[in-house]
Amino acid sequence: MNEQYINPIYDVIIVGAGPSGSAASKAISDKGHSVLLIEKKKLPRYKICSGIIFIKSLEITEKYFGTIPDAAFVSPPYLKGVRLWDSDGKSTDWPFKTDGKGAPNVWRSEYDNWLAQNSGAQIVDQCRAVGFKQSGDNLEVRCIRNNIPVNVKCRFLISAEGSSSTIRAKLDPEFENNLDKFFAYQNYYEGHCNLDPLYYHGFLDENFGDIYAWFNVKDNLLVFGTGIKVGNKITQYLEKFQLFLEEKHDMKLNKMVRKASCIGYNMCSTNRFYLGKDNILLVGESAGFLNMFGEGISSALSTGLLAGNAVCESFRTGKNAASSYNDAAQKEMKYTSTSWKLAERMAGRKVI
Repeated sequence: MNEQYINPIYDVIIVGAGPSGSAASKAISDKGHSVLLIEKKKLPRYKICSGIIFIKSLEITEKYFGTIPDAAFVSPPYLKGVRLWDSDGKSTDWPFKTDGKGAPNVWRSEYDNWLAQNSGAQIVDQCRAVGFKQSGDNLEVRCIRNNIPVNVKCRFLISAEGSSSTIRAKLDPEFENNLDKFFAYQNYYEGHCNLDPLYYHGFLDENFGDIYAWFNVKDNLLVFGTGIKVGNKITQYLEKFQLFLEEKHDMKLNKMVRKASCIGYNMCSTNRFYLGKDNILLVGESAGFLNMFGEGISSALSTGLLAGNAVCESFRTGKNAASSYNDAAQKEMKYTSTSWKLAERMAGRKVI
């Protein structure tokens, strides 16, 4: 349901209507607890992302939410794998382990909105959390909705805000100040390119970016971009990458349809996870979970469920939710850290 009336108190407030927020909401609401899911943008909202649903994400999605609707798919609807290109122009394929069709290729706006609408939460969009304070046994969360302040109480608060988390910054300013940022940017063009549209292409040449550069096709649009450390000029990398694609892979651009960017943090590659304290938990990118080459949906869904289960256990037994969540998330943390070490071995350099 998408009711816009906000009650004065909920069992849980979740900030951010991405996969991690929806997964946490699903785990909690299925146990009968009231959940308010707020999203600062109007739903469905755009998300800069490859939109590839890896096997782990697909299994969680189908188990807890059902079959991804046709409206979320793009053309081509399934991808065979990731094709990584080294600085010498040699490629290595990493096939997706699925049922044979490949990995679903979706628009995040439609996929994320479908998850949210099936999360069991009351959803309020165009509403952002700006702060919180302890109020007895509850938290009082300060929100801004349509430029109007709204205060709402809850027992638990979960940040699913993505890499730039207001809740994390207010909960631990010292931790926040010691993080390094990176900047990701990509273009969407009508046009033509000889690169196989059934693969997501990653280019490891450091002349194209501090992290890696990428190319993929969505609904016949050529999507290409790169990531750099904040402070470097992205134009010099992007121009080199675009020229490379034009010269080596016959890319011809016509009309620009969209350009998009986002800020990220190096928590994932430096093994600095931040899962929260007591009755405030962080999930997905807010907590530092982003896998090799920026795949974040699988860890978002996984950590959202783990945090949701920890909250339910706390309601049931009184056990500290942050402690339970931290214990449960150890495997996911190890997987994320290992994936970035692999990325650096493949690139032959520090990535971010």
